[in-house]
Amino acid sequence: MTHMTHLQDDRPVKFLSVGEAAELLRVSPRTVYGWSSQGVIPHRKAGRRLIFLESELIDFTKPDLRRHQY
Repeated sequence: MTHMTHLQDDRPVKFLSVGEAAELLRVSPRTVYGWSSQGVIPHRKAGRRLIFLESELIDFTKPDLRRHQY
């Protein structure tokens, strides 16, 4: 029996590498590193490595409705 950790909204937790995050976002790994250092995208550090929670990257791609309110 395999146990998987889930987020509060019941999505499974899946961490991605820089390359996997770049592929998901359809940008280069260099862009992912730049966005991370600028604080544009959510990320974590595991030692010296950057890792990304897949669900947070998916949420990052959703439009921010607050920007579109007048």
